[in-house]
Amino acid sequence: MEIKEICAAVSAFFGFLMSYFALYYFVGTLCRRKKYPEATVMRRFAVIIAARNEERVLGALLESLRLQDYPKELFDVFCVADNCSDGTACIAWEGGAAVYERFEPARARKGYALEFLFRKIDDCFGISSYDAYVFFDADNTAERDFLTQMNRALDGGADIVTGYRMASNFGDNYVSAAYGIHFLRSSAFSHRPRSLLGLSTHVAGTGFGVKSELLAEGWQWFSLTEDTELTAWAVSRGKRIEYCEDARFYDEQPTSFRISVRQRIRWQKGRLFCFFRYAPALVAGIFTKRGKRALSCYDMFFYLFPKSLFNFLLAVAAFFSALPSFDSRGFISSCVTACLSFAAIGALAVIRERKSLPRCGAMLAVYILLFPWFDLIALPLSLISLFMRVKWKPIPHTGGMEKKSVFTCKTR
Repeated sequence: MEIKEICAAVSAFFGFLMSYFALYYFVGTLCRRKKYPEATVMRRFAVIIAARNEERVLGALLESLRLQDYPKELFDVFCVADNCSDGTACIAWEGGAAVYERFEPARARKGYALEFLFRKIDDCFGISSYDAYVFFDADNTAERDFLTQMNRALDGGADIVTGYRMASNFGDNYVSAAYGIHFLRSSAFSHRPRSLLGLSTHVAGTGFGVKSELLAEGWQWFSLTEDTELTAWAVSRGKRIEYCEDARFYDEQPTSFRISVRQRIRWQKGRLFCFFRYAPALVAGIFTKRGKRALSCYDMFFYLFPKSLFNFLLAVAAFFSALPSFDSRGFISSCVTACLSFAAIGALAVIRERKSLPRCGAMLAVYILLFPWFDLIALPLSLISLFMRVKWKPIPHTGGMEKKSVFTCKTR
């Protein structure tokens, strides 16, 4: 059997194992979001913010928290000013947060900053003094009922809840728009169908809540993608990660292609680490757990599976094996088909989630047509991440969150 045929057989085998993803597109497109009833218990929340030189944007987040419709006596705000050289700590203090400054440049990473903050909370108050912890990035803002909606989802039995993420600066340029479409796609075809089918979804960096029992030992996840690590850890232990579409928040996205590449390499490196670390536990969970917990382990294994790297290596092997009789027309046709497929999925996500979009006029069509770069670039970056030493670096924010804060967001 030739290499090209082997690659095709391997691709077909893994394609079969992941064919259930097609169901997610069907459910996500046609089904309505999951609604949570009024909560029977009003939980006590701690809002956690890790900030590094975020004086431009932190104030908007703190203001959106001040305006929450949740009882003020039932939540406290904590901020770790991590290796800051600006006025982040002062702004956090003036905004009503309990502030802890940390200066440890050799371990300047979000996971270590959160570990430090949880040690402080445990020393001063005790982790169990709060029922749940809600995590935000400094460039976020939350809608007024965010904590209320989080409480409802936790009341339904979830261990972790992730909210509905929207790009605050969607219309800035093609880079921020691509991130925005990506998050809409995740909402429509990843989070929503998993939630409706009773499977665990994944934590996506920010805008999520965790029951305090899971944090009894403090923060324990330190990889380049601590959110993915938390997801894999929780699902492999049979914990339930729910999605609450009514818990909505805004997040400023990169507008620089260079910054995007740097961030995406970190994502790829972190996800590879998480896959190789947690794959054995997830595979074991498929056979040792029951019902939807076992299905969630199966699903999370393939969510973490390095599909971009896998497909890239298969494509390279097939390309060189067929080099003597290389069909340039067929290759170009395959590339065009892939681009059109990515654009079509992006368009479907935009149509499905159109009520969450700002008005972009004719530029929206341009952003959809350009969207395939966001997926295609993952192929080479996944390979680069294997050999590149990656350090966690903060994403610079310009204060674009001010343009689409909680005061101007759409009503539903």
